[in-house]
Formats: sequence, structure tokens, C-alpha cells
Amino acid sequence: MQLKGLSGPWSNPGGSRITMKDYRDYKLYLAKARTLGVKFLNATVEADLWGEPKKYTFYYRDPWEWILSLVTDPGLARVSQWQSRRLYYCENGEMERYVHEPFTADRWHEVDSELPAANPLMHCWLPLHIWLDKGLVTSHVKMFPIVLRALWLPSEIRNASGNGGGVIIGFMIIYIYGVEDPGHSKNRTERQNYEFNQFKREIYQQVMEKLFETIWKKSWFGEPVRCGDDVVRNLYPGFLIESLDFEEAWSFTCCRANRAKHPCPRCLVSHEMLDCLHQFFPLRSSEAMRNVVERARCAPTAAQRDKLLMDHGLHDVPHFMWNIRFSDPYLSFIYDLLHFLEAGKWGHHLWSLTLDLLEKLGLLAEVTKRMAKFSRWRNLKHINDLATKDFTDGQTHLDILKCIVYILCEILPPKSTLIPCIRALLKCRMLLGLRVMTTSRQLVVQQCIEDYEKWCKDYDKNFKFLKQHYLIHALDDVRLKGVLRNGTTRTGEGIHQEVKQHYGQTNKRNTEAQISIRDEDQEVVARTRLLIDDFFRRASQTAELSDASSDTDATNQEADVAQFKQGSARRVPKSRIPPANGENQWIFGSPLQYGDSRSYEDLHGGNNPIYRALDPRLREFLHSQFPDEYLTYEDTIMASIEIFQCVYIAYQSKDDWTNAEDILRCNSNWYNSGPRYDCVLFNSDQPGVACARLRSLVRCHLPSGRVVDLAVVQNMKPNKWRPKTSWDGCVVFEEEVDLTFLLMDFVIRGALLAHAQGPSNSRRNFHYLVDVVDGDMFLRVLNAIGHVCN
Repeated sequence: MQLKGLSGPWSNPGGSRITMKDYRDYKLYLAKARTLGVKFLNATVEADLWGEPKKYTFYYRDPWEWILSLVTDPGLARVSQWQSRRLYYCENGEMERYVHEPFTADRWHEVDSELPAANPLMHCWLPLHIWLDKGLVTSHVKMFPIVLRALWLPSEIRNASGNGGGVIIGFMIIYIYGVEDPGHSKNRTERQNYEFNQFKREIYQQVMEKLFETIWKKSWFGEPVRCGDDVVRNLYPGFLIESLDFEEAWSFTCCRANRAKHPCPRCLVSHEMLDCLHQFFPLRSSEAMRNVVERARCAPTAAQRDKLLMDHGLHDVPHFMWNIRFSDPYLSFIYDLLHFLEAGKWGHHLWSLTLDLLEKLGLLAEVTKRMAKFSRWRNLKHINDLATKDFTDGQTHLDILKCIVYILCEILPPKSTLIPCIRALLKCRMLLGLRVMTTSRQLVVQQCIEDYEKWCKDYDKNFKFLKQHYLIHALDDVRLKGVLRNGTTRTGEGIHQEVKQHYGQTNKRNTEAQISIRDEDQEVVARTRLLIDDFFRRASQTAELSDASSDTDATNQEADVAQFKQGSARRVPKSRIPPANGENQWIFGSPLQYGDSRSYEDLHGGNNPIYRALDPRLREFLHSQFPDEYLTYEDTIMASIEIFQCVYIAYQSKDDWTNAEDILRCNSNWYNSGPRYDCVLFNSDQPGVACARLRSLVRCHLPSGRVVDLAVVQNMKPNKWRPKTSWDGCVVFEEEVDLTFLLMDFVIRGALLAHAQGPSNSRRNFHYLVDVVDGDMFLRVLNAIGHVCN
């Protein structure tokens, strides 16, 4: 109806110029446009179950066709990495290697070393990231998408949903059709149960083998392709990263599950040694596991075959990846912070243990109350119902983990071993979650893992579970594949929402085919949008190169281009209030009032200590900072000053040395929830970190024309007091009563302080410095307390 309305005579005397007149035209053009994307295919797999053949159809995209669509794209070719690199951080004459993206890690370098030298074609490896997981699309229906991502593209592109982002390459049929069980597990013998599960594993591997059959030959011999930058390269596809939870990892790698003698998909650790984090065990490899399966199939008896397989934690199923060069299904399985640590060791184990302990001690209500009063911070969830709600998402568990130590340290019995255990785990999480990993940081991670193992042994709990053990592989994953963010399952979890939306638009029959078409439509619309944006971007660049002074009137094309011009490249958000200096790394926002210093003093000085004797104090401070400014009593400061309640601070992150930002509030009644006065770190000549609480943000306009931005603050003085149970890196501040001025030029970034009980005989406020809000803050505090961690 909307298309018909747009084409009505009211829009133009000659009719609308829109070529699509109705929904039929829309579907027709959309069907033609699908040729721009990679279409879905269907295939059938078959296996025998107790003498009866079973056939299943599944839908998938050709992965090689998808790869070609990426490498031949001119826009993506400009940002693609075709070779591995070694990167180094250089400072003060010292050089230290670091890794971040996969092309900076060791595995890609090893593959490049095995590929032939250019002769004359350049030989390039194309590493892939595979993610698959089942998920609910309704309360009763599960679907099992398989997603591929191109690791030769930057993470900002491959983890997004646009061109170059992850693509649904297919659907695993097990949870779509539900491999039918001809009987009931309770009515079958143990052998029959094993045969039925073996049948499902064979179907699983057949689907994968069919899905990736177009790349296995190319992984050995390569395929010459003229890439988007007009350079012909010989391309070798392969797998570098598998992002899976353990349930899926056992199915994917054909390994036996949690109760097996050797349950780890990565190594041959025995079940009795799963809590050992200082000893390394023999690693699995494609060649070694293939030999085990072949030897098992040649065993004279079934008992000998099963024993050999159980001794290696394997099932009698050949893996599809054994035939793909530079692809090891066991080595590619990466440590996932979400499932293994945040929702794993913490969410399912230590957090449950903590709740049980608090309930036993009758402290659950007190912890809930303190958590509700915890200081607010951007990107840190404020949790008011800690004890009354069960949390299932990993991000909420991570937010609880970041806050809980500062609450438990004052209410648990003194010298509690639970607090240092949680703190050691949190330190591992903060370091393993960094965007860049230097050699010195890796050494600190190794020490944190050793400390975590020590505190786990001191605590009365059985830590012999696989998520505990897999922490020993985390550093190897960083060295081989780059930082763990490259393989996080967080980016894949959003695919379930996409599939759920597609499913909601089907008629609930033969849904795989309908979802495939919906996904094709979505991909082609996104690609069309990209082509249009690229056209206007190129037109904009052409217009900028032309001589603007010779053009008196803008052309129609320039008018169209203006609609698509990119915003400012400045990383901090734009405020209505311009900065005092274009070079400043802060922007004030939320203006409150405008006037001179004396009027503020007269109006608010009686009730608000911030403005008491404001005029003389401000004159004295400005004169001490700017001796060339002569401020007589008769001079009003600007004739005015401006007061603000918000500041955007840009700074260089210690994590990855890129721009980052904080948004800080200075408000007496923030969203009707009471006062909120955030804190800052600032440069000081004192050792350690210097911190202050913002009480007001002021812009002064001096008679000379100089504009000065400053903050009214309460300084924080380091204090040696410690809670009942302290921890490595505990920093306590005592808040001073007196108000002082601080030039915004000295402010580094924002800081989060949590209320501390402090000494019983003191009336002042004490606070813990929360060093785990992000990687930058963690590294700053880590270096301040003596660690050398670039």
C-alpha cells in the first residue's frame, strides 16, 4: 500500500519516479538482486542406523564462493591482511613484541613459513573463524546456525554485520529435524545407546564434510584469484579459530565428554589432573588422532578397539578437518572468556559457592543492599536485586565479578580465602581480555594463573572440572591466534537473534528453506546499501578535490552527497558547548548556569561549600597558575563563568594505545536518584595514582580573553588502612574535606571509587579504587604498584 501511495498522482504531475509500484515489483527486483550475494544450496547426507538407511537434507552456502566475494571486493582488499607480521612496541630504546589480530600471532607465521615463496604469484593463507551453537528461536524450537568469519579482515569489519562480517554458512540438521530416536533410551542396552550416539556423530561430520568440500583441495594446492586490488594471488583457505562451548566442542572434535578419562578437546590430561594448572600435558594433533582411529579400526576385537579409543578420549568417527591443510580441529579450539570464565568458573562455580556461603552466614541481604549502593559507572551494570534474581548472561556475571570483592572484603570473616581466590580469577580475566598482549603482560598472566591455582588449593572445593583446566591453554591461544577477543563467542550469540527474527517471518513449515531466503534478502539489501554509500563517498571525494572557489552553485550531485557525508572524526561526542581550546582532550556538557564569580558566591555561598568564598579563592588560584594575568578586585572574571554538570574526557588507552573516552557526571540530583559526583585520575608529582572527586566543572573567561577550564575537586589522599581481608593491588583513599581547584589540563581520565568502611575511629570517608573497570585502568594501577607491564 505504501508503494502504491508513493506512485499516486499527488507526488508528481507525471507520476512518481520510483520504479517499484507494488509488492510484486519489490519481490521481483529483490529476487534479481540476490545474484549479488551468495545463495543457499541444499544437500543430503545419509547413514545407517541398525540396518535402516536415514537421509537428511540441510541448507548451506558454498564457503569458497563466499570467500571469493570477499577477496575480490575492492573495498575489502584495501584493508585485508595477506601475510603475517611481527609487531613490536618501542619505547626508551627498548623493543617488546606484542600480538593483537591473528596475523600478528605465531600460527599464521608458521603457515606462511610452509607456503612456497612468490614465484611470481604470492601464496597467501586465508584463515577462517568458525562458530556454531544451538539456540532457541521459540520456547520449544531450536536451530543450529553455523557462522564463518574472515580472519584476514580487521576485527571491526569481520565482527560486524555489514559487508565482510560474519555469514551464516549453513545449519546443522541435528536440531532442525531432531534426529529421530526409534525407541527410548531406557529401553535400550548400553551398546544400543552407544550406536545411536555414534550415528549422530557420523551425521554431524558428514554435514561438515559436505559443507566444506569445496575448500579442502584448495587448502593443499591453492587457487589463483585476481583480488580486489587487481593483484593475482594463490589462496589457501584453512581454519584457525573455533569458537565453541564445551558441549559443542566435544561433538565438533569427536572427543568423549566430561566423564571420560581424557575429556579435554585440546590435550590428553587425565580426569584426576584437571585442577592442575602448572603442568602441561601431551597435545592432540590431527595426525596423532587419525592414527589412533585407524589403529582402533584394525583392532582384532571390539573390546580392544574401545579401550584404545577411551584411552585417548576419542570416538570412532573420522574428522572432516583431517583432510584440510593447515587446519587442526584440536589446536583451533580457542579459550572463550564468556563460557569458560565469566559464565563458567565464576558464574557456575565460584558465584554459586559465594551465594551459598553468604546464605549460610546470613549476609545475603547485606550484600544485596551494598551492591545496590555501589557507585555507578558507564558500561558497568548497576544491580539492585542481587539475591532475588538468577542471572544467566555472562556480561551480568562479569559485572558482579568486578564489584563483589569490594563488598565481601568487609563482611566476610577476616583472612577469608574466598576473596583472594576471586581476586586472582578477576585478574586473569582482566589481563586475558586485553586488546593487545605484550610479552611482559604474558608474564604477568602466567603469574596470575599460578596465584589462582594456589588459592584454589587453599579453598575447600573440588576444582577438577574442564573449565578450570582449560585456563592453562589460554596463553598458548594468545600466542598462536592473537588476543582472545578474536575468538569470543559474544559476537556469535547475536546470530540467534537474527535467526529468531527470520523464523518469526516463516509459516513454521519447512522453515530452513524460508530462513535461507530471508537471510539472502537481508544480505543483498545490506550489500546494495553498501554500494550506494560507496558511490556517494567516491562522489564526495571527487567533489572535495575540485576547486570549490570556482563553483558558485552546488550541483545536484553535491546536494545528494551532502546527505551522506561522514561525521566528525573526533572520538569524543560532540557537545553543544564548544571546547575552550580545539586541542583540549575534554568537552564540557550539560550547562547549568552563566554568571560571574561574585554572583555565584552571593547566591549559593551560604548553602553550598563549593561557592563559599569562591571569588577570592578562584582569583588566587588563577593568579598562581597564570602569573601574567593581572586580576584586580575590580575585574570580573570574564565578566562571567560557566558551570557544567558533565565532561567528556578523551585519553590514550594503555590497553591498545588507541583513543578512548570517559563520560563523567557532576550532578547534585542525577535523574532524581540523588547526587552523583564522579572521580578522576590526574597527573601528580606524587608516586602512585592520584585521584580526586569532581564537585563542579567551571569555565572561566578572563579579561585578557584567555579561557580556562577547571574543576572544583576534593582530593583523595592515599591511606594505609586495609579491610579485614586485603588483596594484591588494594588501593585505599581518604577523601579530604577541603575543596581545591584542578586545571582540566592535568586530568587523565575518569576513575571509579567504591565506598570503604575505613577505621572505626575516623569520621572521614574512605574509598577503594576500582581498578577493574577496563583494561586501561587495570594496567595503570598494576604499573603503579610495581609491576612492569607495557
